[in-house]
Amino acid sequence: MSYFAFVRLYSAIEVTIFAALLVVWLGGLDPAAKSVLGWTHGFGWIGLCLLVANGCVRGVFPWTLFAATVSPLGPVGSTVGIEVLRRRRQVA
Repeated sequence: MSYFAFVRLYSAIEVTIFAALLVVWLGGLDPAAKSVLGWTHGFGWIGLCLLVANGCVRGVFPWTLFAATVSPLGPVGSTVGIEVLRRRRQVA
């Protein structure tokens, strides 16, 4: 598996965790689930930022993807950015 594919998969998993956290939080559901999802998302997002930064240093990703990852959009920004990059590479 390439580094690009690994980070793409990791980003998709992280955005899924983030979405689950939003559903639990907005729905006022189980506080324990909210806590677990919150901690998982927090550490997962930090890991995602480190992976994307490493990819930028290695030349796999442009620095604009890192900006999208550390923005308030977080894993949503990185997932959208990675998909845009993937589609541009298929066309080129």
